[in-house]
Amino acid sequence: MSVPPVLDNTAVQGCCPPLSVQALAPQVAGEIAPLFKALGDPIRLRLLSLIASTTEICVCDLTDAFEVTGATISHHLRVLRETGMVDCERRGTWAYYRVRPEALNLLGNLLTSSADPGPGTPTAADPPAAGASVASHQEMLISPNPDVMRLVADPLRAQIVRILAAGPATTSHLVADTAAKQPNVSGHLKVLREAGVVVAEPRGRFTFYRLIPEALQGAALHLADLAAQARANSENFRTC
Repeated sequence: MSVPPVLDNTAVQGCCPPLSVQALAPQVAGEIAPLFKALGDPIRLRLLSLIASTTEICVCDLTDAFEVTGATISHHLRVLRETGMVDCERRGTWAYYRVRPEALNLLGNLLTSSADPGPGTPTAADPPAAGASVASHQEMLISPNPDVMRLVADPLRAQIVRILAAGPATTSHLVADTAAKQPNVSGHLKVLREAGVVVAEPRGRFTFYRLIPEALQGAALHLADLAAQARANSENFRTC
């Protein structure tokens, strides 16, 4: 797969009113087209969304989020980097990615309508209502399935949960504490994240993983309910 040419964002920054206001000049269209081409792949579009949703993110966390090889992710990240959508900084053995705001601003301004949104219309820049964001975020994170026991049936996953119960930790911390290989730890973190048991929280240049107490409490209540049922029905023998 060929890599689109590098776009010099500064060359077209501020030159492009919305399409609904003015048609693009041929030269400008040629300069902007690589950005849209870069985002024409679902994996690259999702990668950009993951990078843009935080200050910066480690490549290890990006790889964990997809069911494709690390080499495939590296290729898509290279496309985003070489088209000017993201920046990359290597620190130690890890590479960290952050979005280039000017690229998003350029595309956003180009595709926006010339009409202003009506009063009270929420936008991406509007802060969520006080109290509502945390509740809705937690509802989205916490799995409705109380069967957390299945998740911690794996010894390494159970060890990771015990470590995170003592406080948030990075992948590097977990690798050091468990003596497991990084891909194994990352794989288990992915399972726990998808089940709503763990949440990733970027802090500076590191990504910490935090245990969600409510998910464990749901499992504990489920077990307590089963224990109560067992006590109540301990003499309820079925007819043979």
